Amino acid sequence: MPPQSLPNQLPINPVDHPISGRVRPPGSKSITNRAVICAALAQGTSQLTGVLDSDDTRVMVDGLTALGFAIEADWPNHRLTVSGSGGRIPADTATIDCQASGTTMRFLAAVTSLGHGSYRLDGTPRMRQRPIGDLLTALRSLGLQAE
Repeated sequence: MPPQSLPNQLPINPVDHPISGRVRPPGSKSITNRAVICAALAQGTSQLTGVLDSDDTRVMVDGLTALGFAIEADWPNHRLTVSGSGGRIPADTATIDCQASGTTMRFLAAVTSLGHGSYRLDGTPRMRQRPIGDLLTALRSLGLQAE
């Protein structure tokens, strides 16, 4: 559906019971990374199939693991089993090497805002040059310390 045909407001009705279903992400690092974050923040265990085995996906899984999320990877079969935390960050402190993954840096900067600890995200020298000023400003506006 083209964006022009979408309504200005889209009502979202709360669900008052657990949701169960199957989602098969296509072989995309972007969709795989979003799916693994959603699974990590969900309550219970999620099985992700069809995940893309890429450097960025592995960096994201490593970053979430450093934050204390339990993720079992079966890369040859394109599967991840993720034990969700119900919206909380399990680790109080973590250092995450985002390497050259801009998606990991940006998404995990936002995810760590749910925690109550101290988290350090770093990457390659090139990653340190990439612009994330707007994201840091947004996180600071929520009362977080971000540099």
